[in-house]
Amino acid sequence: MNTVALDSSSDIFISKTLSWLEQRYDHITYLNPNNYTNYPQKPFRHLIAFGSEFSVQAELNQNIFDIWKDIRNKYSKDWLFVFVSYEGKNSVEEITSNKEQAISFSTATFSIPEHVWEITSNEVRILKGTGHSIVSNINAYSTEVKKEQATISIEHVVSRSHYIEQVTKIQKYICEGNAYEINYCIPFIGKGILNPVDAYLKLNAVAPMPFSVFYKSHNEYILSASPERFIKKDAAKIISQPIKGTSKRGNTDAEDQELKKILQNSQKEQSENTMIVDLVRNDLSRTAVAGSVQVPELSGMYTFPNVHQLISTVVSEIDTSYSSIDVIKYAFPMGSMTGAPKISAMELIDDIEAVARGPFSGTVGYMDPEDNFDFNVLIRSIFYNSTTDEVFMEAGSAITSYADAAKEYEECILKITPMITILSHNK
Repeated sequence: MNTVALDSSSDIFISKTLSWLEQRYDHITYLNPNNYTNYPQKPFRHLIAFGSEFSVQAELNQNIFDIWKDIRNKYSKDWLFVFVSYEGKNSVEEITSNKEQAISFSTATFSIPEHVWEITSNEVRILKGTGHSIVSNINAYSTEVKKEQATISIEHVVSRSHYIEQVTKIQKYICEGNAYEINYCIPFIGKGILNPVDAYLKLNAVAPMPFSVFYKSHNEYILSASPERFIKKDAAKIISQPIKGTSKRGNTDAEDQELKKILQNSQKEQSENTMIVDLVRNDLSRTAVAGSVQVPELSGMYTFPNVHQLISTVVSEIDTSYSSIDVIKYAFPMGSMTGAPKISAMELIDDIEAVARGPFSGTVGYMDPEDNFDFNVLIRSIFYNSTTDEVFMEAGSAITSYADAAKEYEECILKITPMITILSHNK
């Protein structure tokens, strides 16, 4: 493995790298763990993949997982970087979307990159492709003074009052015995010319997360500050880490500790987390060695710059009669973003949410040459189409029979605020 020493901090190098690459390549996937060294089961590897030896953008009427298997069979010993939107659910279950997406976006993208680098604090490790000449060009690159970006006004598509009405409908649906929990999400949309690299760097400064992503596929961009892992494979071990339970940070240490205590002791939040853990256990059991599904951590408390979260870890051992892609397929879409039972939750989501989710609550990640993989959950994310100038975001929370609709709305606003802030303040 070749390495190239950095002559600046990795943060400065990445800032220059993204700007340089974005002007020259149609395919970029940057996975940023933001130095979360103590994250359970480790955060993302610090990888950047760019260029494309082969790529496919799949649409809604295609079977995403069949395409994925065909590509993986052809490139079984290579790196494969993948985006799948929430609408990939149609390739798993007999369920379709009756609403239009609020942004023009592919249903899935598969890319065999030309170059894959791993970034450390002092060097670039060249895992595929070349590095020395490109790194030299990046080091010599001077970021130009850019014209100040105009503020992008974001429309709250769902009002507070309408949100509360919809939660009442969801709770009626639950009380009738159709579901236990529904993850209800609301859209925020805008239009304007966005500088994707600047916006990503600002978002990452405001909300550095262990599963952060900068993604470009032609005119489609994902700028993600995701705190959540969807699913990971490490040799025969499968790991899923649903998040359920969110609290804002306090203004003082004492207030912060009190908010953590309230979250940790909340029967509502613990119940929501447990329901989704049961769902994830069931999903993993479909491709697991019998008896191998375990829950090493239930509702662990983790603190991020803007929020406290309850994170659980569910693990299993893959049954060798299943492929890696089977594991992902039978766990998709992630239970933390649907509800329980999953199919009835997805049916209500399609009926009650204002627009089709599209890329929101989908996933970005990679498969490596050893058939390991790691994928995030696309929450706390900005989606942008540079051809149509559409900007799209969503935020949501788990609704149960005892949820307080006003508080759930406040949680959605808490989650969306970092994204709206960086779109509204561009200096």
